[in-house]
Amino acid sequence: MTVLAHPPTRRRPFAILITAALLVVTACSEGSDEPKDPFAAQRERLTQQARALGIPEGYPGPHNTGVPLGTELQESGSVTASEDGQVVENLDIDGCISVKADDVVIRNVRVRCEHKQRAIVVEGSRTGLVVEDSEIDGGGTAQVAIGWGNYTLRRVNVHNIVDGPRLGSGVTVEDSWIHDMVRNDDYHSDALQANGGSGIVVRHNTLVPTDTSTGDVLNAAVQLGAEADSGELTDVTIEDNYLDGGNYTINVRDDDGISEVVLRNNRFGTSARYGPVIAPEGKVEVEDSNRTQGTTTRVETVEP
Repeated sequence: MTVLAHPPTRRRPFAILITAALLVVTACSEGSDEPKDPFAAQRERLTQQARALGIPEGYPGPHNTGVPLGTELQESGSVTASEDGQVVENLDIDGCISVKADDVVIRNVRVRCEHKQRAIVVEGSRTGLVVEDSEIDGGGTAQVAIGWGNYTLRRVNVHNIVDGPRLGSGVTVEDSWIHDMVRNDDYHSDALQANGGSGIVVRHNTLVPTDTSTGDVLNAAVQLGAEADSGELTDVTIEDNYLDGGNYTINVRDDDGISEVVLRNNRFGTSARYGPVIAPEGKVEVEDSNRTQGTTTRVETVEP
């Protein structure tokens, strides 16, 4: 009896198996690539706009402040935040915001507030407010962007307003673009202004009050005094900002209550009407790290 043997199994060469496996891995990798940034072109245009405005690389501007590209906003009227810890987000507000609670967060919001004293009002002694990745547009008529104390402003685009944020006690303004103030004969328009307080930090912002539509340099990028409240302004740090415009870009009054004000590592443009800094010696420390942008020239300070 003849037994028919199965034909011998044909083995694939090892190299062929490895090649096939690599092809599968490559195909999977190509299919799992992350999608390209759909806003890359718009982001590049905004970056070029920042350069055209004279904003040095690395500082805040139209490309990295305000509501992030692609954020969907819901239309809204004026908003009152009255619950502790409340989050106000993803809104296009035709009106203003009143904060009547602690630890409120305002995020991804466009505020277009006209004919009001303040676009964002911190009522009474409320604390812990954070405003981030938002835009404050004063419509050419609002008097103050936000006031007065105990808040943090981060990556916010503030413009088209008589005065930018007012700096009271416990305020931090960082990574924000505050620009294009509006002249009003009853005010001296400033990107930032403090009339008193303590524990104030202004860090890594672009502060240019100049109205780019007219070339009016307005009053100051930072105006400091101690004529209100307790008559004291102390523990103020202004560091790592780009500042330009104003009569004097930083203007510090020679008030008796001013102390412990430090200017450190700031870069100044050359568009001020009179000079970069006017400040009283002994009350304001202007460190050698402050420079005119694009040079190694130490910023000169004059006495008020």
